[in-house]
Amino acid sequence: MNKQLYLRKIKGKGRGVFCYTSISEGEIIEVCPVIIIAAEEFADLGNTALMDYSFYFDKEANSLSLTMGFGSMYNHKQYPNAEYVLNREERLMVFTAYENIKAHTEICINYGGDYGIDYQKWFTDRRITPV
Repeated sequence: MNKQLYLRKIKGKGRGVFCYTSISEGEIIEVCPVIIIAAEEFADLGNTALMDYSFYFDKEANSLSLTMGFGSMYNHKQYPNAEYVLNREERLMVFTAYENIKAHTEICINYGGDYGIDYQKWFTDRRITPV
């Protein structure tokens, strides 16, 4: 499952995740362990840059997760070429190709979790202008 992922700077976006080889639709890109941030630590995390790299682990419990590997580095796209599933029981985030991805193409996910969702709130909450 080594896809030889790498980071590259993207004008106006910061860094993005790319792959040296092509990836087929449905193929697993990466399986990442997650670190759980408990609700009582949530407010403290909100005052750091790490907040921009976190996912909700359990919205009802107000807990977050930081995804290891390249997991927290994938950029948002309304119509992404990859998707992710959080396995709460095993504390893993699994990233899969939503479509065929050519080598050296940026791999993007939808921060809202669903294909086509316009997830502007994520950006406005962080005072970020999406590209």
